[in-house]
Amino acid sequence: MLFNSFSAPRRRSSLVLLFALFLLAVAPGLPRAQEVAALPPSWIVVASQGPAEVRHDRGAWLPLMSGAVVAAASEIRTGPAAEVLLQHGGDRVHLMGQSYLELPAAQDGDGSMTRLVQWLGSALFEVDHRPDPHFEVDTPYLTAIVKGTAFAVDVTRDGSAVVVTEGVVAVATPGGAVTKVAAGMTARGYAGLSGLTVEDSAAADSSPDSPPADAAHPWPAPDFQPITHTFPQM
Repeated sequence: MLFNSFSAPRRRSSLVLLFALFLLAVAPGLPRAQEVAALPPSWIVVASQGPAEVRHDRGAWLPLMSGAVVAAASEIRTGPAAEVLLQHGGDRVHLMGQSYLELPAAQDGDGSMTRLVQWLGSALFEVDHRPDPHFEVDTPYLTAIVKGTAFAVDVTRDGSAVVVTEGVVAVATPGGAVTKVAAGMTARGYAGLSGLTVEDSAAADSSPDSPPADAAHPWPAPDFQPITHTFPQM
């Protein structure tokens, strides 16, 4: 009886030990809770009109259809006269034709920040308001970050512009200071320059339009690198 009274606890202890060893063996292949929480949320294609394509992890380009789910580490490109509306949560992006947008993979330190890279073309952003800055758009010549507002970004091979239609956007160029741009103003960064110009959007709208895209190259292809910044609290 004495032997039997100790055998059951010993068997239970052995099973617990084996289970613990099993968890240690498989744990390296399982995502941790903090890693899952850090993964950027997927975007939903609310609408897609005209020639638009998507690729994931530098794979093959595929047609981008309404209702598609676009995960991180993906790129979207649009042809002439195309429009794509993306959404996740309360954030919306309206990507216009002849544009190139990247949804980058998560980076260390991103935390709750939603980050997009706009390489080329035009896009309108409607960002849900939160207490802290949480939405960032990188371009080759400037970066914009917001707590929640509405703004447009235009990128050419010569420069980038942020047109603020609501709220305040923090904008910076490589090596430059952060400038807060209010509604009704346009900030511009140019290739080869470190500073920003800020002007009234009405005056900016009266400037000559950019030349039309070359019809022989309907798909934009990025050939420059974006910038990144750490922004102070707004």
